[in-house]
Amino acid sequence: MNDVKPSGHKPVILVVEDQPDERFLAATLLEETGFTVIEAETAEKALAILNDRADEVSVVFSDVRTPGPIGGFELARIIGVTWPRVRVLLTSGDAGDQPSDLRVSATFIPKPWRAEDILAWVEQAAGRPEGGRGPSVIGPGGKIISREMET
Repeated sequence: MNDVKPSGHKPVILVVEDQPDERFLAATLLEETGFTVIEAETAEKALAILNDRADEVSVVFSDVRTPGPIGGFELARIIGVTWPRVRVLLTSGDAGDQPSDLRVSATFIPKPWRAEDILAWVEQAAGRPEGGRGPSVIGPGGKIISREMET
């Protein structure tokens, strides 16, 4: 059986970023390349959206540092347990946020990220069947520089 989506289907990406300019940049980049984007300022808002629309969302692209009691790493853990088919891409410009903090199936890309790297990962993740890979880190040029628990 083929998992190809109908040609009219646009994958839905949930962008979680509290900085309006960065959220706008990510959302615009994704929308201009054919994705449908939902935006959230906090992890709590993202979880509320997922509670209502998880069946539509293919990927969550979130900053590690989000305001409120739930940060990006915890958001990724919740998504991994509650909605395991939803892929998670985390990003951070803070040197204190390390990919080693990932304990779930998620990918980490440091800021500043390149548009090509985000698009390549999201396109692959939006079409990836259930299951997939463990945590990974995207380095310069979009190359995966480490991966744990690969299947």
